[in-house]
Amino acid sequence: MISVGAHKPVLDQAYRDLVSGKEPEAALVSAIKEAIAQPGPDNVWRELLEPVVGQRSPEDYLAQVRCTLSARRETREWRKRAKFWKGTATEGGTRGGTITPSPSDISSIMEEFLPERQKPVDELM
Repeated sequence: MISVGAHKPVLDQAYRDLVSGKEPEAALVSAIKEAIAQPGPDNVWRELLEPVVGQRSPEDYLAQVRCTLSARRETREWRKRAKFWKGTATEGGTRGGTITPSPSDISSIMEEFLPERQKPVDELM
């Protein structure tokens, strides 16, 4: 794009930085930062990145705090559930009748096989 003249100021600046020996990622990031700093209504980079790096309202912060607290609460609840079921599963016969989310008696399920498939199964046992 640069060699045919179809470049924008960001790519031109990044190219100049690359030619002068700057790392590729650092050159591109610094060129974008410079483009954001340029005023003007037709600045595409400013339009794209301003909502991401612009000012945030108190409502935005409160929403983020609520989201974080909700995620932490949900994590605590899941840990409590996991701890309960782990304890229930590791107890001896005291809660043998408790129905767990994942039954531990799967090995007691007998599946009927066709006679030609049953023979290899019997040989393995």
